[in-house]
Amino acid sequence: MSKIAVLGASGNFGSALSEKLEWQGHDVVRISRSHGVDVMSPESVERALVGVDVAVDALHIDALGAQKSIEFFTRAARNVVQAAQASGVGRIVCLSIAGATNPEVNHRNGHYQGKAAQESFYQEADIPSTTVRSSQWFELIPVLVHRVTKGPLSIMPSMLMASAAMSDVVTFMADIVSEPRPARNEIVAVRGPQVDSAANFARRILAAKGSIDGVQPKTIREAPYLGRGIANGGLIPADAQVTTTTIDEWLGA
Repeated sequence: MSKIAVLGASGNFGSALSEKLEWQGHDVVRISRSHGVDVMSPESVERALVGVDVAVDALHIDALGAQKSIEFFTRAARNVVQAAQASGVGRIVCLSIAGATNPEVNHRNGHYQGKAAQESFYQEADIPSTTVRSSQWFELIPVLVHRVTKGPLSIMPSMLMASAAMSDVVTFMADIVSEPRPARNEIVAVRGPQVDSAANFARRILAAKGSIDGVQPKTIREAPYLGRGIANGGLIPADAQVTTTTIDEWLGA
């Protein structure tokens, strides 16, 4: 088994991925500020990657502005690449967002622009990497609803999605990390089994649970304020691995 470093291990996805990799038998190094590592410090990252076989970038930042997002993801990726080369890490695996590199999708979303910059940095780096482009997760829907609800009304962005359960994406990525990959920079994608609008996914959650993470909108509408790219399916990856968990199965679990 391998020694694997997970950057962003204190986040929901990074924590779940770390546990999955440990369950598979790997020696996992958790990297985050809460674990004593500052990804903005090259020296801190290099110390954390000593003896590591694969570094996994599952970093996240709650920033919608393009400048802050691009600066964070680019700087972190640069530190990871430099530390990986200095420490002899054999491969980097990066979690990204399907559609984030598409200008028709990211032009109104600074976070996506940051992920696009991150992808570009890893793809051009002189170290083998795998970029995993994931569709949105069911777990994103409650977050969106909280942001767009005022009183009894939720105005969701017009957003066509192929949502997946986060646990399915964790399993997919853990397998990518664990298995031998080509000695080159590659891109793979993963998506959920059902295509629908964010508004309809929200309505399904509301109908099944009576609320969406504590929010009980009486009316859910949608408007194309995030742009046509997102409204027309730009977030749905082509040639992707399709997960199995449906929205109803996710709600039942």
